[in-house]
Amino acid sequence: MEDLLKVEHLNKRVGEFCLKDISFSLKPGYIMGLLGVNGAGKTTLIHTILNLYKKDGGGVYVDDMEMEEEERAVKDKIGFVLDENMFEESMSVIRNAKGFGKLYSKFDEELFRIFCKNFGIPLNKTVGSLSTGMKVRFQLAFALSHDAVLFIMDEPAAGLDPLFRKELMRYMQEIVEDGTRSVLFSTHITEDLEKMSDYIVLMRDGAVFLSMPTVDLKERYRIVYGTKEQIETLPFFRVIYKEYGEYGSYAFLESTEGEDYGEYEVKEPLLEDIMYCLEKGGYSYV
Repeated sequence: MEDLLKVEHLNKRVGEFCLKDISFSLKPGYIMGLLGVNGAGKTTLIHTILNLYKKDGGGVYVDDMEMEEEERAVKDKIGFVLDENMFEESMSVIRNAKGFGKLYSKFDEELFRIFCKNFGIPLNKTVGSLSTGMKVRFQLAFALSHDAVLFIMDEPAAGLDPLFRKELMRYMQEIVEDGTRSVLFSTHITEDLEKMSDYIVLMRDGAVFLSMPTVDLKERYRIVYGTKEQIETLPFFRVIYKEYGEYGSYAFLESTEGEDYGEYEVKEPLLEDIMYCLEKGGYSYV
C-alpha cells in the first residue's frame, strides 16, 4: 500500500524556532495524531506541510505528488481544519463556500449545504461573526464537501462543545472507514488521541521524538506504583521518571521484554501519562 502522506527530512525556521529533520509517513485508512506540549512544533509542522510556511529543506508528498511542485493538484486532495481562520471573515458562509469552492475540482455545494444544516451553521451569517466552535464546524463542512482524501486538522476540537466534539470524532472514523482516506490531526486533548489514533507522532522542540503505532507506544512504557522507599530502590534499569506523593508514589519506565514486576502494582500508561512523564523525565531512552 502506497503512502498517502510522506514527509521527508522537513526543515523550517520560524523566528527562533526550528523544525528539525521531520520524517514520517501515513498510509490510507488510518488516523495519525500529533502529540506534544505547547511549543513542540505541531502547528508549525502542519502549516509547513500545507505550504503556508515555505519549507527550508526536505519534501512533502501527497499521493506521490510533491507539494511545492504540484501545489494546486495536491491541495485539491486535502481538506483542512485549522486553529486559525483561512476564509474571508467579512463574507457570508455560503459566499465563502462558493468562492473558495472554485479552487477545488470536486466541490459539491449541495453537499456543503447538507453538512451546514446538520452542523447547525447559518449560511447567511458572516464567517467573522461565528463563534470559535462554529468556525470549526464551517471548516469541517467545507472540508467534507470537496472529496478530499487527506484531512489535516490542527486542534480541531478547540472551542467545541462536548456533544459536537464527539460528533467530530465520529466523522474522523467515518472518513477512514473505506480505507482510501486518512486523517492527520493535532490536539492537546490526549483523550481524543487515545480513542481515535492508529499512529502517534510525538514531537519535542521541533523534532520527532517517536513515531509509531499507538498500541506499540503504550506497550513501550509502564507505570509502577509503590511506597516512597520501594520507588527509590526499584531494581528496574530503564526508569525515566519518579514522582513521590503523600498518598503514594510511582515510577515511569521503559518496559523490557520478560521483565518480572513481582509484587509491584503495574499499569499501562495513558498517552497523557506518557507525555507528562517524558517531559518531566527529560525524554530519556530514545
